[in-house]
Amino acid sequence: MNLCTLSKLRLAVLLLAVAMGPASRAQPAAPPSQSSQPPEWQQQQPRTVTLREALQLAAKQGPDVATARAQAALVEVSVERAWTAWRPDLVATGTFDHTDGIQRVDFSAFKAFLPPGAPLVTTIVGQNNEYATLQLTQPLLTPQGLFLPGIARNASEAAARGADEAREQVLLNVARAYLGLQGLQGLLAAARDAERVALRREEDARSRISAGTAVEIDLLRAQTDTAQARSQEAALQGQQESLFPLLEALTGEAIAPGPAGRGEDFGKSSGDQVTPWEQSYAVKSATAAVRATQGSVRLDSFLWIPTVAGVARESYNSNGGFSGKNLIYDLILNVSVPLYDRGARYAAQHEDEARLSQAIAQLAAARARARSTWIGARANLFAAEAVLAQANAQAQLAARAQVQLDASARAGVATSLDLTDADNKKFGAESAAAQARAGLEIRKAEVAAAEGRLYTSVQ
Repeated sequence: MNLCTLSKLRLAVLLLAVAMGPASRAQPAAPPSQSSQPPEWQQQQPRTVTLREALQLAAKQGPDVATARAQAALVEVSVERAWTAWRPDLVATGTFDHTDGIQRVDFSAFKAFLPPGAPLVTTIVGQNNEYATLQLTQPLLTPQGLFLPGIARNASEAAARGADEAREQVLLNVARAYLGLQGLQGLLAAARDAERVALRREEDARSRISAGTAVEIDLLRAQTDTAQARSQEAALQGQQESLFPLLEALTGEAIAPGPAGRGEDFGKSSGDQVTPWEQSYAVKSATAAVRATQGSVRLDSFLWIPTVAGVARESYNSNGGFSGKNLIYDLILNVSVPLYDRGARYAAQHEDEARLSQAIAQLAAARARARSTWIGARANLFAAEAVLAQANAQAQLAARAQVQLDASARAGVATSLDLTDADNKKFGAESAAAQARAGLEIRKAEVAAAEGRLYTSVQ
């Protein structure tokens, strides 16, 4: 290809670009993508609350707590249903009958034997007939009425204590999320402090390089420390953003933890008691379930008791019949003695006995779990107290060491490696102290939940 051909090709490309230039400039800019905007839940400003307020919100309006309370209320209705065994049954019925099978009795042939004025023709079933009945049945003795209310009360108590246990676990999760966010706040503060120190190291390195007293490796080392601090800060912010939706789901409201203070008071521990784990709601629920099952077995043993009921019935018949009355009342005493029901009663008794054995085993398991949870929570609490004391001491030493190394660096007797090592130790010590403070508060909440007093401590 010669030079003339190349010149013509370049000229054609230039003309095409000039022709398309106005059209391309006339096109509007593409709208920003909707995905670049933060989600709706991030646009809401959460309300800052204390830990006690967060726990109260979860106990009052938390979705999981509301679900547990609704299930307990559903079981509580069984108490009302059990008392219906003693309540009267009132039934009113009415019938209108039009028939062509009229039935009459004619006593004309026996007129001489009838008293004066007696009707000679009596209608038994007329063409149009009206019937009505009002019946009242009052149970006087029934085995179900004797035992079912107690069984229902124990079952309702088991469900209520189960709901309380679910509430304790929700509150414990709220405390963990809340205190975890507070711990992340301390870690973020330490990361930002490390970033500020690294930026100051960069400025010092640039100044020393300009003065000819340092080399470029010092600046690169300071920039590496800055990048590492920013990376840690970004990772901590990601963890923080993941805990906010969890806290909102548990409390039913967008909230944010306040600054870390002296800690929440969850009440005095029951460590002086012999068995403090017996106060946990899980053990109380299992105990009530055993009592309910024992009541069912007792009921099966007394199903031979006869059922006695009194009946008062008022009947209306548009045909007087032989009595000559349209309204007739009856007072009836019904006695039902169960003799043999194809073995269903004994099968139910054996089934309830098996359920009793299962309930006793579940109670033993609940006690074992509660005991192990309480022992572990107490041990973790003592360990957290020791860890916090050591972390605070290390943080104070690291801060003093950093100050002394800064002074030594200005005097020219410390290297940039010494400064970097001091900065890393201070950041690690402050992070460990923040985590230890949050961990201690979480251990306190775990001990309170293991003793069944987490909810009562915030009321």
